[in-house]
Amino acid sequence: MAEEKIELTDDVFLTKIKEANLSDYLAKYTAKIADKRVTEGVKSYEANRNKKDLSDKERIESLETELKEMKDNKANDDKKTLVIAELKKQNLSDKFLTYIKTDSLNDPSQIAEAVTNFKNDLLEAKQAEIDEKLKGKNPPLTGDKTGTGSGMETAVREYAKKISPKE
Repeated sequence: MAEEKIELTDDVFLTKIKEANLSDYLAKYTAKIADKRVTEGVKSYEANRNKKDLSDKERIESLETELKEMKDNKANDDKKTLVIAELKKQNLSDKFLTYIKTDSLNDPSQIAEAVTNFKNDLLEAKQAEIDEKLKGKNPPLTGDKTGTGSGMETAVREYAKKISPKE
């Protein structure tokens, strides 16, 4: 069932409002909406006036500053892209991007050198950690320490002894 659209003239609308005793509410509501729109209009007017009050020189300086920020952001994004590509080229995760300072890198050779230096430092740290473990009290096991063959062979012999019938 389609809704019936009711068309009211202003006079009929106001009469219906009075009959429903909603005149005060309608007056308060329309005043609230009007105040809100006037406030928005004043803010918009002031913002536009401030822009118009700028001299041509100030506008140009403002635009130049904005353009410089955009160029700097683009350059930084380009550097980061190059660093990520170099990390992948050297078989490193792109998550290491945060450890490479891109501010002073200006050409691809510097980027490659920075990533190589980072990789070398990372490998040295990892090797030092491995060396420290090997020097420790409990170095990792490297096969059968009995000298009788493979560890598997020794384990099989020990198991066979346990399950064989006693004489």
